[in-house]
Amino acid sequence: MTAGRRAEILRTPQANNCRGPFQQVLTLFMFDTSSLLFSLFVVKGTMALILLLFRVTRFRANGLPEMTGAMTLGAVWAFAGIIVVDRSNHVMAIGPLTLICAADMFAARAMRRLQELPFRWRTEVSLLAVCILGIAYFSAIEQSLSFSLAVTSVASATFCGLAAYDLLSEKREGLQTGCRILGGLFGFWALFHLVLVFTRPLYGSGAELVEQIITVDHLVLFLNNILAISWSLGFLWTSYSNAQFRFRAAYEELNRFTGAVAHDLRSPLNAVIGNIEAVTHGGGAAIPETQRRFLDSAHEAALRMNRFINDLLADARSGETGTEVQVADATSCFREAAAGLNAQIEAVAASVQVADLPAVSSNSLQLTRVFHNLLDNAIKYRAHDRDLTIDVSAGRQDGMVHIAFRDNGVGIAKADQARVFERFARAGKQSLVEGDGMGLAECRRIVEKAGGAIAVSSDLGDGATFTVSLPAAPE
Repeated sequence: MTAGRRAEILRTPQANNCRGPFQQVLTLFMFDTSSLLFSLFVVKGTMALILLLFRVTRFRANGLPEMTGAMTLGAVWAFAGIIVVDRSNHVMAIGPLTLICAADMFAARAMRRLQELPFRWRTEVSLLAVCILGIAYFSAIEQSLSFSLAVTSVASATFCGLAAYDLLSEKREGLQTGCRILGGLFGFWALFHLVLVFTRPLYGSGAELVEQIITVDHLVLFLNNILAISWSLGFLWTSYSNAQFRFRAAYEELNRFTGAVAHDLRSPLNAVIGNIEAVTHGGGAAIPETQRRFLDSAHEAALRMNRFINDLLADARSGETGTEVQVADATSCFREAAAGLNAQIEAVAASVQVADLPAVSSNSLQLTRVFHNLLDNAIKYRAHDRDLTIDVSAGRQDGMVHIAFRDNGVGIAKADQARVFERFARAGKQSLVEGDGMGLAECRRIVEKAGGAIAVSSDLGDGATFTVSLPAAPE
C-alpha cells in the first residue's frame, strides 16, 4: 500500500475514531509498507550473503546451510511482498505468505542442526502443507486477508515454539549460553505470533480493518528486521563459542595424553639407564673397549631421550600458561640435534659442516626438533652414488635470521616443491623411502608458530636447500 493511499484511509472518520497512540506515531512518520518490505529485503539479503560467505570460506558450523536458506527465503518473500503490496489481489498473497512459513521452518531446522538433533521431517512437512492449504483457501476462496495472515502466524508460532523448546533445553556447556539467547529470541517470536493468531480474526472491516492490518504488520516487519540480524549473529556466535569450547577441551585432553605418554615412556627408559649404569659401573669383570663404547653411546642416547621427554613436558606446560618469547642458541640446538643422529651420520659417512648460528627468538626444544627433522631428511634422501655433505650457514637481514641447510642429495622436482610441507605428502619417488610425511610439515608448523617461515629450493638430482627464517633474538 502506498503512502498516499494509506493517508487517504487514515483520514476517514472510521479510521480516526479507532486510531491509537501507536497508530498516530505511524501516521506521523508516514511509514510505507513497500519501504519497510524493501528494508527487510536488504537486511535479510545481506544476512544471507554474509552466511553464504562464511560457508564459501569453509567455516564449519552445523546448521549454516539451513540458516542461509532461511535468510534467502526471507529476502525472497520480502521482495515478492513489494510486488503484491499495492495490488488488491488476494491470490497473489499466497506466494509471499507461504515463503514466510518456509523461512521460519528453515530457521528452526538450522537450530536443530546446530544442536546436532535430527530434523522433524513429518512435523515440518505436515505443518507446511496445512499452512499452504489454509493460506490458499482463505486467500483464493474466502478472500480474507486477516485469516490468511492468522494461518501464517500459526505456522510461524509452531516452528519457532518448537525451536525455542529445544534451544532452552540444551545442557551441553559449549552450546548452553548461546542456545539460551537464541531460545529466548525464538520464544518471543513464537509468543508474538500466538497473540496474532487470536487477535487477527477480531479485526473490524473496511477502513478499520485496513488500518489495523497496517498497524500490526508494520510492527511485524520492524521485528522481522531486528530478528533477521539477531538470529544470524546469534547463530554465528553460538557456533564460534561451541568450536572454541571444543578446541579448549581437545587441547586439555592433548595435554593429559602428553603427560600420560611421557610417564609411560620414562618408566622403561629409567630402567634402561639404570641397567646400563649397573653394567658399566658395577665393578665386575672388565668390559672390552668396543663394548664399553657401545654401552656409553646407548647410555648417552637414553639420557638424551630422557631430557627430551622432560623438555617436551615443560614445553607443553609453558604453552598452557603462555610464557614470554624465549631466546634460543641456534648453534647449541643444532649440535643437540646432530648428536641425536650421530649414529646415522657415521653410518653413511656424512660430512656435516656448520657455521656459527645467531641466536633467534624461538623455543629451544622446538628449534632442536626442526634441525633434527631437516638433518634426518637429508640422510634419508641422500644420493647413493656420492658421499653425503651437509652445509649449514646463516645470515641476518631485516631483523630475521635465515638458516640455510644445503645437501647434495637426490633433490626435489619443481612440481613437488609446493607440497613437501603438507602433512603426509611424499614427493616423487621419495615415497619409496621409509617415512610418514610428517617431518617437514612439523617443521613448518613450529617455524610459523614462532613467527618465521621455511622454504625450499632444489633441482632434481642436485640436492636441496631448506631455509629456515626466524626472528632474530633481541640484542
